[in-house]
Amino acid sequence: MDRNYSMRIFICTHGRFGRQLTYDNLPESVQQRVEFVIQQREAYLWEDSGLRTLVVPDEIRELPSTREWLHHHTAKKIVMLDDDLVFSVRRTDDPTKFRRPLATDLESLFTEIEDSLDDYAHVGVSHREGANRNTDQYLEAGRMMRILAYNTDVTKAEGVISNRVPDVEDFDVTLQLLKKGYPSRILNNWVHNQGGSNQEGGCSGYRTPETHDRDVRIFASLHEGFVKVVKKKTKDNWCADENGERTDVVIQWKRAFKFGQANLLDQRAILSKAQ
Repeated sequence: MDRNYSMRIFICTHGRFGRQLTYDNLPESVQQRVEFVIQQREAYLWEDSGLRTLVVPDEIRELPSTREWLHHHTAKKIVMLDDDLVFSVRRTDDPTKFRRPLATDLESLFTEIEDSLDDYAHVGVSHREGANRNTDQYLEAGRMMRILAYNTDVTKAEGVISNRVPDVEDFDVTLQLLKKGYPSRILNNWVHNQGGSNQEGGCSGYRTPETHDRDVRIFASLHEGFVKVVKKKTKDNWCADENGERTDVVIQWKRAFKFGQANLLDQRAILSKAQ
């Protein structure tokens, strides 16, 4: 990886010192670029770790506000990773199947994320769930989570807010940008998954079925016409109620992007008439 890099790689973490699955699954060449974004109250744990850290102000105590701070105080190109990820790469002999990545596969992943931010305001990586059904190299206007990359010049200029609905802020940011006419790029030759949801640490300290239900409904009201609230049976306990159900959403990503593109055309037409 002998090139100059402008993108900063962040792993946002809390309550999981010594349990860094994402970092452990990255090759050394990528690990050398990683900065662990930690809360001030945990900084003492990391002092002798030998790892690169970035300590957020003490008033920041949850992930969405951490991400909001990173948008405004770090670099033009950033990628933020959850701390509990495993990676796979699409096979060439059978693209509906995946294999364990080599170091070069993951080096290429981060290079492509960085290069894509030259042309896209927001970039993601496919999640493992359902990725065997669509083998296109790139996807656009879809669900992004766990690996989130942004051109912060755009997010700041457009007034995008990352922490107004904490339990679904990743979806909220994507919709904000799509509705402003910015296409997303989702890299589909690599996929990621979680080592396990709602483990000790991370978001589990503040996320509950009640906060999730509240934020999902606020989220739907912010994006009326593009988000539908539903109840779904869940196999795990993540934000499930006593009936084993979770408040969830159905999101019309492509419709939101078409709306944004139409608004841009309308604005250009108005400006053209005014000139």
